[in-house]
Amino acid sequence: MFEATDYPEKYTPRLDQAAVDQFDELLKIISARSLIVWGEHCSECAAPACYASCSFYTPRHEDLNCGRFVKGVQKGNLPSGARLATITFRKWGKLEGAGPVGLTSITDANHREKIDEMVSNAITQWISSIASRQLKRKWDQRKIRESAISSSSADAFIMEAWLNNDQPNLNFTLTVLAINGSTGGLFQENIEFSKGYNRRVIPVIEISRWVDLSQPYFIKIEPLENAIGHEITFGLIDFVEFKKSIDKIHAPLNPYSTINANQSINSNVKGKCVVWDLDNTVWQGTLAEDGIDGIILDERIPPIIRELDRRGVLQSIASKNDMQPALAALEGFGLKNFFLYPQISWNPKSAAIQRIAELLDIGLDTFVLVDDQAFERAEVNERLPSVRVLAETEIPNLLENPWFDLPVTSESVNRRSMYQAEQKRKSTFDASAADYVEFLRGCDLTIQVSPLSQAVMERAHELSQRTNQLNVSGRRYTREELMEIQADNADRAGYVFNCKDRFGDYGIIAMAMVNKDNAQIESFMMSCRVQRKHVEDAIFSWLGSKLATDGFDSMSVQYKKTSRNDASVRMLKELGFDFQSSESQEEGVFIRSTQEPFAKDDIVKVKNLIEENQN
Repeated sequence: MFEATDYPEKYTPRLDQAAVDQFDELLKIISARSLIVWGEHCSECAAPACYASCSFYTPRHEDLNCGRFVKGVQKGNLPSGARLATITFRKWGKLEGAGPVGLTSITDANHREKIDEMVSNAITQWISSIASRQLKRKWDQRKIRESAISSSSADAFIMEAWLNNDQPNLNFTLTVLAINGSTGGLFQENIEFSKGYNRRVIPVIEISRWVDLSQPYFIKIEPLENAIGHEITFGLIDFVEFKKSIDKIHAPLNPYSTINANQSINSNVKGKCVVWDLDNTVWQGTLAEDGIDGIILDERIPPIIRELDRRGVLQSIASKNDMQPALAALEGFGLKNFFLYPQISWNPKSAAIQRIAELLDIGLDTFVLVDDQAFERAEVNERLPSVRVLAETEIPNLLENPWFDLPVTSESVNRRSMYQAEQKRKSTFDASAADYVEFLRGCDLTIQVSPLSQAVMERAHELSQRTNQLNVSGRRYTREELMEIQADNADRAGYVFNCKDRFGDYGIIAMAMVNKDNAQIESFMMSCRVQRKHVEDAIFSWLGSKLATDGFDSMSVQYKKTSRNDASVRMLKELGFDFQSSESQEEGVFIRSTQEPFAKDDIVKVKNLIEENQN
C-alpha cells in the first residue's frame, strides 16, 4: 500500500502472460499479508533547506515538494486484483515504510486497498492543494496505525518486480533498521532484478536475527547507481503468511530465493555443479524405510563422482530425508567428502538447489539435477527453468554429456578443496554472526580519507546542506566558505570520507573541519546512510591519531543543539566524549583524549589517500 500520491495517473505496463500468471499466482499461495505504507522519500533529505541547495531538487507542480520519483507512484491493477506500482527513481529517491506491521487476510487487505484508492484519488483530484496535503497526511497516518494491527505472524518478506525487455539488470538495497537502540538493529541485502518477472523471498527468521520486528523500525528500498532513471514495476512488497499447502510445489521458501519467469537453459553453458538425489539414485532403496543396512550403493556412481570431481565439477545433494542418517550412509559409502553444502530435508528440491547456488555463488544455469522421481524433476523444471534435469536412466552417459566436456587443470583438480576451505571459513563466520559487530566485520566496510578539494566540492556542499541528524555543530557551509577552508591550509583543514562495503559504494558520507591551532573540530557531519555501522568509530579514531601525531593530547568537537541533531549527541557519548557546556546545555564542546583507543575502531578499514598522495 502506498501513501496518497500527487500523481493519480493510472499505468499498467504491457506484461507478457507469463508475468501476469506469476503475479496472480502469489495471491493464491498466501493467506495473509501486511499493509506496509510505502512512501516517496529521499536518502539525504533535509527539506525544505535542501530545495535551495540541492542540484537534484525537482519541484512538483502540485506542491513544490521535491519529486524523488520521475512520475511519482503510477498505480495499476491486474484483472485478478493484483496491484502494481510503477516507479522511476531519481537520484537519492527511495521507498520507505515503517513498522511494526501486522498481517491481515487477503480478502481484508484487498478491501482496504480498494477503499484507500478511492479516498486517495478523491483527495488528490477534488480538494485544493493546501487542504489536500493536510488530508493526505492524516489519511496516511491512519493507514500506518491500522497496518500495525496484527492477526498472525509472517513467514517471509516478499518483493515482486517486473522489468521490460529493454531494461538492464537493476540493483537495490533492502534495509530494515531499528529506530530505537544504539547498537545492532540492522538487516541489509542487495537485491538484483532482471528482465521479466522477479520474486524475492526472504524468510522472516533471517531478518529477525538482526532486527526485533515487534519494535519500531524503518524499512527502505534504495536503488543503486545502475537503477536510477530506469522504470520498474513492483507488485507485492510486504510481509506474508503462506498457506499450509506451500510445501507441495509452489513458491520457494528458502532464504534469499529469486525466481524469474524469463529464465531458460543456455545449451552453451558448461555444467559447474551436479546435484544428486539419494534414494533410488545414488543408492538403491529408500533410507527412511529400509534403513542404512537395507540400501545398496549403485556401483556406477562412485567412478562418475570421482571423475566429475577431477574435472572440477562441484557436487552436492538434494534429498528428502533426515540429515544425520543420510550423511552417515554417505560416509559409510566413502562419498560424504565429495559433496558441498548438502541440502537434506523435506523441503522442495527447488528450494534446496537454490540454497546450494546461493552458498556456492554460481549461476543456476550451470546446475544439473539427477533424480529418479518425475515429480521432483517437474517441480524443479517449473520453479527453476534454467536448471537442467536428468533422470537416473541417464547416469551411464553422464560423463559423455557435452555439459561436462571440461579441461582438467591443476585448479580443477583442487576446486572442491578450495570450496571446502571457504565453507569452513563461512561456518566460522556464521557461528559468530549472531553478534552484530561480527556481522559488520563481514561486510568489508572501508572508508577513504581525502582532503577537501575542488574535485569533491559539490558533494561536500550538498552534504553540508542536507545533513541533519548527525550534524554536530548544526553548521551549513556555502560553497564560498568551503573554498575558503580549502585554501586556508595554515589554520584549518577539511577532510572528506568516502565509504564502501560489499553492497556497493556509498560515496562521500562524512566531512570534518579541523582547527589546526587547538585541535578543535569546528564541525562534523555524517550521512545517516551509514548510521550504526561504526563508521564514526573509524573516522574519529583516524582524526585522533592525526591530532596526536601533531602533538595534541586531546581533541574537541563543537556542538550546537538543533531540532534534529540529538542523534549526534548519542553518537559522541558512545564514542567516549565528555560534554562541557558554555552557558546552557544547548551549546558547548565534546572533549576526548587522543591517547585512548576507540573500542570498535577495527570494524571499518581506513585508507588514507592523503598520505598516499604525499608519498
